[in-house]
Amino acid sequence: MSDLEIFVTIGGLLLGYFIVSRLLNNYHFNDTTESTTVVKDTNKLSGFSALRPDEITQKRTIKYGYLKLHWQGKHSLVRSFWINSVALTILLSGITSYWLYAGTTTEDPVLLARVVLGLYVFSYVFLLPWQFIGLWRSANNYISFHGKSFWPRVAKLIIILSILSAFNDITSESKFYEDMYHDSFVLTKEQNYEVNLIGDTIYLSGNLNYGISEKVKDLLSLNLNVDSIVLESSGGLLYEGAELSRLVLTRSLNTYTYEHCASACTIVFISGNRRYISSTAKLGFHQYSYYRPSELIDLNLFKEQVDDAKFFNRRGVKTEFTDKMYNAKSEDMWYPSTQELLKYGVIHKVVI
Repeated sequence: MSDLEIFVTIGGLLLGYFIVSRLLNNYHFNDTTESTTVVKDTNKLSGFSALRPDEITQKRTIKYGYLKLHWQGKHSLVRSFWINSVALTILLSGITSYWLYAGTTTEDPVLLARVVLGLYVFSYVFLLPWQFIGLWRSANNYISFHGKSFWPRVAKLIIILSILSAFNDITSESKFYEDMYHDSFVLTKEQNYEVNLIGDTIYLSGNLNYGISEKVKDLLSLNLNVDSIVLESSGGLLYEGAELSRLVLTRSLNTYTYEHCASACTIVFISGNRRYISSTAKLGFHQYSYYRPSELIDLNLFKEQVDDAKFFNRRGVKTEFTDKMYNAKSEDMWYPSTQELLKYGVIHKVVI
C-alpha cells in the first residue's frame, strides 16, 4: 500500500467520522415532552450503562418497548453493542449464509433468492440504521451519565467503519445483487422449453428452466395413463432436474432420448424405469457448475455430484462408470459411446 493510499484512507476515515458524527448527533434523543423519574443507584455507577433498565420506570418501559428503547439510546452501552448490534448481526449473517449455501443447487432458486434479497433489504434499510443510531445515542448517553468517553468513542469508531464497510459491500457486490434480483423476478419468465403430450408419452425439449417440472407435473396429474417421457435437453437448473427426477420415479416412467440429453437432463433420464436411446443419441456428463461460484458452493456442488453418483449406482449403473462420470470440467462434456452406456448399465436398449 503506497503512502498516498494510506494518506487517502486515513483522511477518508477521519472525514467520514466527522460527517457521520454530525449527522447522528443531530438525532440525539432528548425527551422534552414527558418527564420521567430516574433513580440513580450510586452503587452501580461503575458499570457501563448509559441508562440501566432498572433506572427506567416501569411505565416508560411498557410504553416504548425494547426496540424503541434501543433506538433512543436508553439501553446500556454493553447491551446496545454486544446484544443489539454484534449478536443480532451474527444471527442474521448465519441465517443468510444458510439460505445461500445450504442446498443452493437443489432448492427452489426463486424462493432462495427472494428470501436472501429480502434479508439484505431488511438489513440495509431497517436493521443497520436501527443498530447504528441506537448505539450512537447510547454512547452519547454513556458520556453524559458517566463522564467517560473512551469506550463510547471506540463504539462510534466501529460504527463509522461498519458504515463504510456496508457501502463497500453494496458497491463491490453489485453483481451478486443483480443475480439475486434476476433469480427473484426474471428467472420465472424464462421458458426456453416445450412440453407436449402425444398419446401416452410426454415430449420435453429445450432447457430445464424454472417451472418446467410444474408443467410436467400438471400433465401427469391430468393424464394418468402416461408411461414414458422423451428427453431432448442440454441441461439447465439442477433444481428442475431433481424435481423432474422425482416425478419420473414416482410414476415409474420409461425415459427415451433420440438426439441429445446432457448435464442435468441425465439425472431425469437415469430415473426412468426402462431407459432407451436411439443409435445416434448422445448422453453428456460433466461437473456441476453454478453461476455464482464460491468455495462453499463448490463444496455443495461436489456433495451433489457424490450423491447423484450414488443415485446412478442405485439405478443399476456400475461404479466404473460413475467414477469417471464427472471427470469432464463444467465447460466441457464427456459423451460415452453407446457400447459403454450398454456395458455399464446406463441404458437398457438401443431403439431405431
